[in-house]
Amino acid sequence: MIIAVSFSYSLFPFSSLTLPSLLPLNYNGSMSTIAIILAGGAGTRLQGPLPKQFRLIGGRSLLEICLGTFQGHPGLDGIIMVCPAAQMSLAEKTVAAGRFTKVINILPGGKTRQKSSSIGVSAAPNTSENILIHDAARALVVPAVISRVLEALAHSRAVMPVLPVSDTTIRVDDAGVVTAILDRAKLRRVQTPQGFKLEIIRQAHEKARAGGVTDASDDCSLVRRYDLAPVVTVMGDPANIKVTYPQDLAIAEAILRDA
Repeated sequence: MIIAVSFSYSLFPFSSLTLPSLLPLNYNGSMSTIAIILAGGAGTRLQGPLPKQFRLIGGRSLLEICLGTFQGHPGLDGIIMVCPAAQMSLAEKTVAAGRFTKVINILPGGKTRQKSSSIGVSAAPNTSENILIHDAARALVVPAVISRVLEALAHSRAVMPVLPVSDTTIRVDDAGVVTAILDRAKLRRVQTPQGFKLEIIRQAHEKARAGGVTDASDDCSLVRRYDLAPVVTVMGDPANIKVTYPQDLAIAEAILRDA
């Protein structure tokens, strides 16, 4: 587990860390399980002056809530955060103010989710065994989901949390005409955090870069694309919503209030 290191803001110079190989003071050299928090979204669909991960619900930002859950989970040794370059200072202040001592690096993200994920994976210590990749927009993830992913990683190389599909789901053609009604019993909604063995997710991103693939919406899809490992599913949680639109903030606040 991580050895907590006390620090002042002046001794925690994340903004100077431009290379993934440079790890700050909290790195202890023996971290087997790392969570990568992707907080790089611009949040254009949510609107407002700040990216969605810095929007407040219940007096805390989505990022603070998310970091707090991962900070408090005993199965995690360290956290790497990837955020917009323009918001690096705000991210640093969030980490320092919240005393999120498991954060070992804050890195500027890329133009796409896939690129930001690749940056985080590249920054993971080579000694790491398990990697969890999570969208900060899913700030209300509960510890039980993280635990289920970690438990599955004990005997699997790629894991994703999912939920059953309750609505009738269809396939349409380019004109919007229904071509098939899908069997929802075999469909699932995908959530994060998704878990991987380090060598598997690094291979996935290396192959994507070599093949010019840039539009993956999640990381397990890359593992499946290159048939690197079976992707095992575990049960997600209905509260683990992704905040994307303005109404999602109200839903998230209600969930937080009733938790």
